[in-house]
Amino acid sequence: MFDCDNFFTISKTAKIIGVQSHVLRFWEKKFSTINPKKSLTGRRYYSSNDVKTLLMIKKLLYEEGYTIKGAVNFIDKKINHKTNEIYKSSNEKLIRAINLLQDGSNIIKRNLS
Repeated sequence: MFDCDNFFTISKTAKIIGVQSHVLRFWEKKFSTINPKKSLTGRRYYSSNDVKTLLMIKKLLYEEGYTIKGAVNFIDKKINHKTNEIYKSSNEKLIRAINLLQDGSNIIKRNLS
C-alpha cells in the first residue's frame, strides 16, 4: 500500500484543477501519463506529479485551444523528450565510468608487468 498523506483524492484534485471529477476520470482514459493510485476499495489518489500534468492538460485544452488528440501528442512528445534526455545523461555517465575502469585496468596491467 502507499502513503495517502502524499496524495490527493479525486474530489480534492478536481477542486485544485478547477474541473469536475468526471472530467478527471475522462482525462485518465485519454492521457496515459495520468495514472492515479487506487486503494483496495478503488478510491483514486493523485500524486503531485499527476496534479502538475493535469494542470498542463487543462491549460492546453482550455486556454491554448488544443484538441484532446493534440494535447495527448504534445504531452507524449514532451515526456519522450524528457526521457531521452535522462537516457542520454545516464549513457554519458556510464561511458565515463567504463572509460575510467578501462584506464584503471590498464594501469594495473602495466604495474604488474
